[in-house]
Amino acid sequence: MKKNIKIAVLGGGLWGTVLAQHLGSAGSKRNVWLWEFFAQAAEILRSKRRHPHIPGLRLDDAVTVTAHLGQAVAGAEILLFVLPSPVVRTTAKAVRKYLGRPRPFVVNASKGLEPGTLKTMGEALVSELPGARAVYTLSGPSFAREVAGGVPTKMLLAGPRGPQAESLRRLFNGGALRVELSGDRKGVELGGSLKNALAIGCGVLDGLGGRGANTRAALLTQGMEEISRLIVRSGGKLETIYGLAGLGDLIATGTSPQSRNRAFGEKLGRGKTLQQARREIPTVVEGVEAAAGAHALSRKLGLRLPLLEAVWKVVHRGKPARLVEEALGFNQHGKKR
Repeated sequence: MKKNIKIAVLGGGLWGTVLAQHLGSAGSKRNVWLWEFFAQAAEILRSKRRHPHIPGLRLDDAVTVTAHLGQAVAGAEILLFVLPSPVVRTTAKAVRKYLGRPRPFVVNASKGLEPGTLKTMGEALVSELPGARAVYTLSGPSFAREVAGGVPTKMLLAGPRGPQAESLRRLFNGGALRVELSGDRKGVELGGSLKNALAIGCGVLDGLGGRGANTRAALLTQGMEEISRLIVRSGGKLETIYGLAGLGDLIATGTSPQSRNRAFGEKLGRGKTLQQARREIPTVVEGVEAAAGAHALSRKLGLRLPLLEAVWKVVHRGKPARLVEEALGFNQHGKKR
């Protein structure tokens, strides 16, 4: 791909801002546009060149910030979606009227399952942007603040194989990021979404207190088995589950103090309600929607998945946090049944 390519990054949250800076960093000679829906937030990013939740990051001059979708998208050769899953489809619909030549590549960095359709974000983008040259998904264990700080990070770019995939891989590869290719977009997207529900379960154990590495290891092991059944039955590949977008992402999200999903689960484990926990975490907790998606998908496929079901009941039905531990086969006193 040519060096002065125009890239539209849609979503000015933590990850979108970090990816925009990564792509537009000094010397890249890329024309990067960062679109933020909320005009006030966009103006802060534009004028201060900093995100309030990412200490130390400053946007290079190559990154243009705007709240005008048409400005960001028009003429872009790559559209990078880094949005909360509930607004991915509506944003894609709004994007369509601005698309022309060249036909863009679409890269999805959003995680989740769409309520009702149970489509992954990549599948939603395929259906809404039929004029795209191809749709890929970028996923893996990647805390935004760590990438912004230069911490070495490996990710997967999943989608159709071929020279275009290698060109896109090289585009993202560099600096803190090392990017590998995968042909299993479905498995990568499901792994990246479902692990967020399990990370909430890890946090619940932490919030209950008196549970250590042994209990967490039991949860991670059973969780991997449950999401592997969902992914394979949905058409994903088994080997994907035990790679970066499955096991790797789960280890990071389920065990790190940086994880919003784990922190959210910890608040639930301490007895806080869904509303209280949400108020105390200022950014999107993807595992809330992921838990609902996992519940709906398991019902659709006729699978019995006790741990994911327990997380859903605690998050969406206000059931006692101890259900997560009981789903592992322990009674309320911590003893194995």
